[in-house]
Amino acid sequence: MKKNISKLQHPAVRAVVNKLYLIGCLLTVSLSCWIYQILPVRAEPLTPPKTCQIGVYLTSLRDFDPAENSFAANFWIWSVCPFEKMKPLETLKVLDSKEVSKNYDRFSRNENLSDLFGSSKNVFWSGQEIGTTLYYNWDTNNYPFDRHVLQIILEETQLDASSFVHTPDFAGSSYQKDMNLAGWKITDFKISQVNFPYQTSFGNPSIPKDISYRSRVVISVTINRESKVSFFKLSLGVYAAVALSIITLLLDEDFGDRMGIFVGTLFAVLLNMQTATSELGSSNSVTLIDFIHIMAIIYIFITASLLVYTRFLSESEQEQLSRDLMRRFAVPILSGSFVVLNIVVIAHAAIVG
Repeated sequence: MKKNISKLQHPAVRAVVNKLYLIGCLLTVSLSCWIYQILPVRAEPLTPPKTCQIGVYLTSLRDFDPAENSFAANFWIWSVCPFEKMKPLETLKVLDSKEVSKNYDRFSRNENLSDLFGSSKNVFWSGQEIGTTLYYNWDTNNYPFDRHVLQIILEETQLDASSFVHTPDFAGSSYQKDMNLAGWKITDFKISQVNFPYQTSFGNPSIPKDISYRSRVVISVTINRESKVSFFKLSLGVYAAVALSIITLLLDEDFGDRMGIFVGTLFAVLLNMQTATSELGSSNSVTLIDFIHIMAIIYIFITASLLVYTRFLSESEQEQLSRDLMRRFAVPILSGSFVVLNIVVIAHAAIVG
């Protein structure tokens, strides 16, 4: 017995035993991990967020103001909830609004006849009329062929999306078909719900993360400009100025008189451009109206340069050459190219919208 114990205490034997023990421990840990992975894991039950059905009926769109980057709207909004204490209309906020007015608050308890809240015998309906003026960045680059998607965004302000989300009433939501849009027409109407992320928990200790979500109801209305009368009012003076400057090349009047006409047409184009900018609102890019005015200014400068050239020809006793150059080449080329360029840029704007 003592002999066997002394053998176990031998350094070489003890090293082998330690290695075997270590291998056994590693095998045990690996086997435990493998068993843990193949066994089904029970997920903690998640409580779904509460919800109410939200619907919108748009009754008015008006005061489209590109210069002030705004438009106004009136609409009815309603909610249908399974519990009386849930009142989402009271905690909704109209985003990007200048002014908001709320009227005609209504509330009623009704028998549940829908499939949305199947377990609830009764549902609680509330309705409200809202009038608001909203900010909107009007992109008038392709005026008068511009198309716009106006959005009314309503956001839950108290509860996180993990606690409450909206359910849009797709069937009941719509817009008043006979509303007067003053030169516009509605081509599409949509209502949707999104959970909008905020990169903050707003200091709420019940939200254990640095990002929170809020439920939003988004009403999107696509409108197209139907009337083109305002475009012709803004561009007619420009076309008249260019036509007058080109016709001046055909006249045999005094040089000073003809230069006076060019100065007058140039002043008229610049003044018309300021009027268009004030009506359509300033833009950081070149709009269709801007491009037409810029082309007009360039063509007026070209005709003025040609007039100066004819003056030099006249002083060199080459008046006949001057007349032939203007009437056979300059006037047809300037007129034709200006018309073609306008057709191209207007057609492009009409396609792009």
